[in-house]
Amino acid sequence: MPEDWSAIAAEVADAISSVSDVSQPDGYPVTLRIPGATDPDRPWDPTIGPPIYRTLYAVEGFQEIRDQSGTLIGQTRHTLTVTADPEAVPMKSHQVAINLKAEDATEASPWVEIAEVRPLSPAGVAVLYEIDLVN
Repeated sequence: MPEDWSAIAAEVADAISSVSDVSQPDGYPVTLRIPGATDPDRPWDPTIGPPIYRTLYAVEGFQEIRDQSGTLIGQTRHTLTVTADPEAVPMKSHQVAINLKAEDATEASPWVEIAEVRPLSPAGVAVLYEIDLVN
């Protein structure tokens, strides 16, 4: 019997969101800011529509970076492990606001650029994403 990866993704999302509250260490809501789309019928007008905000839930991590010889180089990688939402797939062109739900997000929120996205997607179904943030 094949695995139901969509059900597993839902279980992972429930597990992460259950610990992703501001009272929990290293876990909380994160708002993904997806840029608005341009009108495909008006390619000459680059006006972008309003951004879309989606709440994901995350566990945060920091890792010190080493060079090839194993020496610490004085930089830290800031990574979020976030829930997978088929309507909110994070990309390098997106931004996130940490510890903020979508309904509370505005253009003035403290947005952080996404540097890299690594999906965990067995059988082609995203279960979660690891997102590296720009320092």
